[in-house]
Parts: sequence; structure tokens; C-alpha cells
Amino acid sequence: MQIFVTVSEDYDQSRLDVFLKDNAGDDLSRSTVQKWIDSGFVTNKTKDQVVHKNGYKVTLGEEYVVDVIARPPSRLEPIPMDIPVLYDEEEFMVIHKKAGIACHSGPGDDSPSLVNGLLHQFKNLSGTGGERRPGIVHRLDKPTEGVLIIAKTDRAHAALSKLFQDRLVDKTYYAWVLQAPVEAEGTINLPIGRHPVERVKMCVREDGRMAITHYKTEKIVQTQTGRKFSLMKLGLETGRTHQIRVHMAKIGCPVVGDSLYSRSAKDYTQYGLLLFAKKLDFPHPFVPDKRIVVELEFPERFNIFERKCPSY
Repeated sequence: MQIFVTVSEDYDQSRLDVFLKDNAGDDLSRSTVQKWIDSGFVTNKTKDQVVHKNGYKVTLGEEYVVDVIARPPSRLEPIPMDIPVLYDEEEFMVIHKKAGIACHSGPGDDSPSLVNGLLHQFKNLSGTGGERRPGIVHRLDKPTEGVLIIAKTDRAHAALSKLFQDRLVDKTYYAWVLQAPVEAEGTINLPIGRHPVERVKMCVREDGRMAITHYKTEKIVQTQTGRKFSLMKLGLETGRTHQIRVHMAKIGCPVVGDSLYSRSAKDYTQYGLLLFAKKLDFPHPFVPDKRIVVELEFPERFNIFERKCPSY
């Protein structure tokens, strides 16, 4: 299988491993990309040469091709799990990821992940993301619930990743937040990077990666004690880690129940994180002029919070 990626202005003069990690698949690990480079799987198609250096500087407009070999059998344990399928085709599907489950395992988290459940429920999954991430094209945070695309074949994984790279996948989120934005509708364009001290967190920082979030206030609830809660509709142009959570906290409206970015999260633990990936709208990766739209109803915990929040 081959993956084709072109260097955009955002990545001009970036390291090759960084560029490929961010663009050859929406949830690739840097170690996977470096193994590709070290193994001679990455070619600068523009210059017709194989690149072996992780730190090689890429240039605007260059095209790279990655020849991905088949993966060895997975050593991950299949675990029974409730994974509702919302849309299904031979090479990919769209599922409902529940809150509280990570898409794949990570450092310090040995709890069963979505990957364990996918391996139990489905026979075929793509291997592009490496042994730890079969089928995972893009990701939702562990406490975030919603629609998620899963690739069954490497061909689909490459095509779907290209749609994300080209920003052709429309992602619609909803969140209950504390307070209300000064402007009822707008765009937050602030770069995001790793927090310099608290490594599990992200933050707005000048040397971070470009992050763009569009928001619209759908509803404002004034409580009996003078508090405000707002239901926000959110769209993403980029897909940075914790993007919505960081951006909303930055403008003084953290997501309700956010244990990382809201100081009052403990008051709303019964609801979990009230951030929901409600809708995906994207062109079919192989059928011209066909779009796929998948949308979920609000989880019951959202409805319960809306009924109860006036009393807070």
C-alpha cells in the first residue's frame, strides 16, 4: 500500500518525521513514522530519492510517497465491548465511541481501549497506524463521546487520512460550557502546543501548531444563583489534541466536567465531560460525488444536565 502526501505551507522546512506524523495518517505515532524512514519506505517523489533521515527538511510543494508493508499479527487482546456501528461498508465504517474509553492504549493507561473492542468485534482492520492502532484513522479524547471513522483496509486508511489532511471532513461538535462567550459566534485562531509543566495538558502557546475552532452559541441558561451555562456548536478546521477544550478554556468558557481545564469540574462529575462529536460529513473516499453524513442524537446525560442546570 502507498500513501501520498504533499508539503503544505504550514510544514515548509519541517522535519520529515514531524511532517509525516501529522499528515500521513490522522493518528500516527512518531515512532511508527521513524521506523518507516529508517526502513527506506519513504521516497521524495519530487526529487525521486529515498530519504533515510528523520530530521530531513521538507519543502513546500514536495510530494512524498510511503510504501507501507503489511503488519505482523497483532498481539493486542480482543475484548468484548459495546461498539455500535452507525454506517458500514466493505472497507470502512463509522462507529459510536462511548465516553470513558481511549481510542488506543497509551503511556500510563493499561485499561482496555477501543482497539481491544474493535479486534473482538471485527475481523479486518487497517494496519497503517501500527500494531497498537489498527483501524484508527482519527481520534477522540478518552472522555469525549461521538462519531468516529474506522478503516478496515489499508487502502481506505490512506484515502480517509488524505481527506483529513485536505480538511474535507466536516466535524460538528456540541459542548455545554461555563459562562458565555463575549461574541455569540466567532472563530478562535490560537496555536496549541504541549503544556511546559503539566505534560498531560495542552495550552495556547506562540510556538504551537495552528489551531482553528469555529463556534456558535446555541443556547444560554441563567441559573437561580446567577451562573451561566451555554450550549455551543463547534466546528474544527484543524484537529489538535484537546483543541476544543483548550480553546474554550482560553476564552473563559471551559467545557463542563473537564477535569484538565476547568477548576469546577468536580461539581459535575455525574455527567462526565459534556463534549460530544455529534456529526461527520465527508466525501466518499472512492465514489465520486457521494457524501456520507452520520449524526447521533444527544446522549441522555446531556439532556439531564440541560434539565438540571437552571438549579445550579
